[in-house]
Amino acid sequence: MIAPFTDIDARGTKTMTGELVSAVGGTAAAAQIMKRLNERGELVDLSPARVSGYCTISDMGRFISAPNMLRLEIAAGQPILSKWMGDRLVRDGTTPVTALCHQGAYRFRRAMRDLEAEVDDALADGTVTSAERAAMRADILEVERELAILKAKVDQP
Repeated sequence: MIAPFTDIDARGTKTMTGELVSAVGGTAAAAQIMKRLNERGELVDLSPARVSGYCTISDMGRFISAPNMLRLEIAAGQPILSKWMGDRLVRDGTTPVTALCHQGAYRFRRAMRDLEAEVDDALADGTVTSAERAAMRADILEVERELAILKAKVDQP
């Protein structure tokens, strides 16, 4: 069973949208990537103010559309928001925990290796970009998710 959508999910969606916008270089850069239909049916860029509203918790009436999320994720080169959404559906704490196995331990180690490689790549040139920071945050979330799954398996009687 999947837990119902809550205010925490709405806030998480805003936060992860902000991470995605940061990964492409901020609101001005995201505004040039994102599109909307104008009154003549033409695709036009969004304003930076509108993009900011997608990331702001004080504006809970405005969320990013799926096509614009996809545009940003393609530009970022990674599925930041959609991965978070998928993880929310797959692992909300209500599904039964399976037994500890090699595959679960491997997934945790792989997530750690991915994070290590991302950090090493970011530090290699001496400058850490916003896209690299977003990639590291995404990898940290993956490590945390896999660690929580592994912990739940270890904590079973």
